Amino acid sequence: MKTKAKYQTWIRIYKLLIFLGISFSLLLVAVLPVNLYVRVLSGILALPFMYIAFILSYSVYQFAAFGGNYQSKIHDLIVSKVNGDEKGKILDIGTGSGSLIIKLAKAFPTSFLTGIDYWGENWEYSKAQCQQNAEIEGVSERITFLKASASSLSFHDEEFDIIVSCLTFHEVQDNRNKTEVIKEALRVLKPGGQFVFLDLFMDEKIFGDEKELLNALEKHGVAELNGDKLATEIQLPKLLLNKKVLGNAMILSGRK
Repeated sequence: MKTKAKYQTWIRIYKLLIFLGISFSLLLVAVLPVNLYVRVLSGILALPFMYIAFILSYSVYQFAAFGGNYQSKIHDLIVSKVNGDEKGKILDIGTGSGSLIIKLAKAFPTSFLTGIDYWGENWEYSKAQCQQNAEIEGVSERITFLKASASSLSFHDEEFDIIVSCLTFHEVQDNRNKTEVIKEALRVLKPGGQFVFLDLFMDEKIFGDEKELLNALEKHGVAELNGDKLATEIQLPKLLLNKKVLGNAMILSGRK
């Protein structure tokens, strides 16, 4: 049994390795004794792949515990925004490797929690890893982990007192309408229950117009709704504010 929990960062390592591999391959062609046009073209083509690989590498470092530890800091921020009944039922949508839900379990020691994730093959996360981390952290008896899609939750209406989600809605593949995915989360929240959602809500390509999104949620029965840019809630390194990383991140919080 491991004595220390292992939490993965949000950056998929296999993607980083793909961009690094393409970059090195193109650079290798650029220095080989081949046609000058081919060498120049390879060097030019290598530049965007090198840039993406750099951003991904830097993000991994800043998110990881051995670097800036910003992933854990952002989870702490979400937990700090939760003001609920310690004996309530908490749902974490997009549990990943269990970092956020375990922090919530420690913050609310008499609560019962459920973590769901799709845990696809192209992610470094797994249900088994979550269970192991929860055991190591001493909170496994109060947490249930289920494999499920955020677009279709297998829970009754108004079942949870608190619902959180961190950078998950934009990843849902089986429903292109992300507003409907958010509404599905709100369906299982009790009247008066609290939600804290962090995602790339300012990215119009994913969530559409920001004001229209907020209006749609208010019309859906949300009694209280706050939208705060992540960059105003926590000081982040400049490169993490790249729109491909957290530049479009916003926290939606409130009550039903």
